[in-house]
Amino acid sequence: MKILRDEKGQTLVLTALCMTAMLGFLALSMDVGVLFRSRRCIQNAADAAAVAAAQDYMWNQLVSSAQTAGKNASSTNGYTDGTAGVTVTINLPPTSGPNTGASGFAEAIVSMPVATPFMGVFFSRRTVSVQGRAVAATPNNGSACIWLMGSSGTDLDIQGSYDIEAPGCGIYVNSPSNNALKVTGNGGTVNAAFLDVVGNNSGNHTTAPTADTLNAGTRSTPWGNLTGPSYPGGCTHTFSQNEITLATDSGSKVSQTTINGYFTTSSTNTVLCFSSSNVTVDSGVVLNGADTGVVYLFEGSVNIPTSATVQFGNGSFSPNPCTTNCTFSNEEGATVDLAGSTSTINQASNGLLSIYSPASQASTYDGIAILQPATNTTELQIQFGSSNQVLDGYIYAPGAEVFMQDSGGGVTASGIVAKSMYEKTSQLYIPTNYDTSHSSTTKNRQLVLVE
Repeated sequence: MKILRDEKGQTLVLTALCMTAMLGFLALSMDVGVLFRSRRCIQNAADAAAVAAAQDYMWNQLVSSAQTAGKNASSTNGYTDGTAGVTVTINLPPTSGPNTGASGFAEAIVSMPVATPFMGVFFSRRTVSVQGRAVAATPNNGSACIWLMGSSGTDLDIQGSYDIEAPGCGIYVNSPSNNALKVTGNGGTVNAAFLDVVGNNSGNHTTAPTADTLNAGTRSTPWGNLTGPSYPGGCTHTFSQNEITLATDSGSKVSQTTINGYFTTSSTNTVLCFSSSNVTVDSGVVLNGADTGVVYLFEGSVNIPTSATVQFGNGSFSPNPCTTNCTFSNEEGATVDLAGSTSTINQASNGLLSIYSPASQASTYDGIAILQPATNTTELQIQFGSSNQVLDGYIYAPGAEVFMQDSGGGVTASGIVAKSMYEKTSQLYIPTNYDTSHSSTTKNRQLVLVE
């Protein structure tokens, strides 16, 4: 009876029982911590996959390509579809949530079974499925319309009575160098939404009325690594005379009528190639465009004679001269592709070159008036003397300097994407209405996570 009344060891028993419960809760908290960490990592992969898919779709307009890009981004973040139980699903458009069925939106769902060894002991739950979901899209127009993407040295060189009018958008200078921006003289104008420079200004002057913002953050262009059609395999037809003159009469020349006979205004992916070293375009020639765009590919240079008026694509603009209030109408698009390693445009004085770019997502070159692939590093002079260019579209020359000189003429364009730009006593106008009026097709868009 004394043994039954003996209370020695009770605390030990209670401690042992409590320790068992405490260890169970400790094990549970460890598994829950692992699950929360896995959830965060998987969500990061889903975010990256959605952004990559939406960006790829913006560039290529191909669901299969976007799905591949999204899965590759998830894999880069440690979650590869079909490996270790990982499932990565890319939906274009989304199949759930508030953006279900929205065109141009990319949904990424990443899931994986995560081991829970302690739950397996106490609750018979050895794995828990963890899922991350994200939706990305490009619902808004981009804020920059001049992208100068050189990685070193001077990206923007402005001198004299330069005049850059881009009040509805900004200028981005990518070079981190101390001389990324060079301003010579204080007689010029930069009128833009912003002028962001990753590096510094090596000139003796700043810009006005828009001041430069130095040491700005880095950006990526929404244009991707765009390349032109393959030559000669991508050509619908090739004109291969030693020297070609595009003319309004047939004679011994390649005529406007002959050129336009190779496609209709509803053609898709028409690429007309000129393999000769020089192509001269007579005044008054209109090289037609199409609803989904026509590419005029030049392996050599394009020559526009003195006082010539030349047009690629169909449309009209007003007023003339066309400045920041310029409007375009009645358009069927065309892109001039300077595909050769030294191809360029030689435009003599008093001439007018107008180009109406494609404005259709069915065109790979949607929104691009002049395409100079990165393999062509020849300086692209778009204005000299009293010549003028009116481009309803972007100048895309990622491997070259875009050059403008002299006050007798000017350039109107939707924007410029180039390695660098040199503007000396010339006028550059960026109409404020292009990206908004082509909001459903322009590639100049901001990529954001919307869910």
